[in-house]
Amino acid sequence: MEVFTIVIATVAVLATLVSTIIQKKLTDVDLVKSLKSEIKKINKEMKESKQDTNKINELMSKSFELQKKMMGQTMKPTMVSSIVVFVAFFFVSAFFSHVVLSLPFSLPFLGNKLSWFWIFVIASVVSSLIFRKIFDLGW
Repeated sequence: MEVFTIVIATVAVLATLVSTIIQKKLTDVDLVKSLKSEIKKINKEMKESKQDTNKINELMSKSFELQKKMMGQTMKPTMVSSIVVFVAFFFVSAFFSHVVLSLPFSLPFLGNKLSWFWIFVIASVVSSLIFRKIFDLGW
């Protein structure tokens, strides 16, 4: 059973790596960072001008446009990379659905037995945090 656990975790990590590389290649990271910074400035300006409704409406409109632009930058890579993760997920579920990992301790809300699903999710989340840091995708 432990070999299957390693295979599941490896597939999850590889899918996450490919997904992160796709996001890095398809996203203009500098543009996303600058848009996020501009949106932050606009939000601060909106808080400072509580009384002037015309200015607030103008700032909200500008913020909305910037958010739309930022979403356009992040949505396409997310859609493409999610295909990779879904393929890996269905591969693992088809071949390793019987795998249960018994832990020597209990995890909150999960207990001491992890199904293939939780092995996949935990490996994906942890590797995603690491890869996003390595590839500087922490916008």
